[in-house]
Amino acid sequence: MEIQKLFETGEISPKLAEWLNQFDTCVEALNNLPKLFETLGEPEILGNVHPSAVIDGPVWIGKGAEIGPCAVLQGPVFIGEGAEVGSHAVVRKQAYVSKNCVIGHGADIKHSICLDGSKIQASSFAGDSVLGVAARVASGAILSNRKFNQTEVYYKNAEGKALPTGRGHCGAFMGRHSRVGANCVISPGTVIGQHTWIGSGVVLSGTHGDNEFIMVKQELEKLPKDEVVLRHDG
Repeated sequence: MEIQKLFETGEISPKLAEWLNQFDTCVEALNNLPKLFETLGEPEILGNVHPSAVIDGPVWIGKGAEIGPCAVLQGPVFIGEGAEVGSHAVVRKQAYVSKNCVIGHGADIKHSICLDGSKIQASSFAGDSVLGVAARVASGAILSNRKFNQTEVYYKNAEGKALPTGRGHCGAFMGRHSRVGANCVISPGTVIGQHTWIGSGVVLSGTHGDNEFIMVKQELEKLPKDEVVLRHDG
């Protein structure tokens, strides 16, 4: 996915926009993510951290950010101003969580970029992924980052040509204001265009354009049954 699909001028800080605009694609930005942390200066904690939260390694937490009970931050990790990390969430190495983002209860994120206002809701996983401005991942969804055979992940451009990432771990690339519904499974190297929505329960791979609504159709079968009163003793 092209960097321009992630944000528009003024939607993120000029410094972050300048860093991202060095690259043509999300893959390049992800491959250079460690260098983003080198631009941050000394770690500092300016937000509110619950006493039961665990912080390990260099961590940056912006003003007004909230780190919930029993959350775990394994640095280097950046949490922007006004962001929320829910209870029991895990934010692992080289996760850059920008301004006003939400990492929900029990969610797990690693080596990813979440731009301003993006959300990863309860019990979801995002590995080696890039989320554009206001992109959202609903509860229980998985942005999978490794193939079964553990080989290099490829992704497809808009013309359908398979391109190498140079990575054995690579998740999804989500355009600005895109959404992934509850309990979806998004395969490694999947590209989701800006303003595109993925309905609940979809298993998705490949590259998908802007302003699409992708959903699963299912057929329900209804059968008659006898009335049964179940016991309450297990």
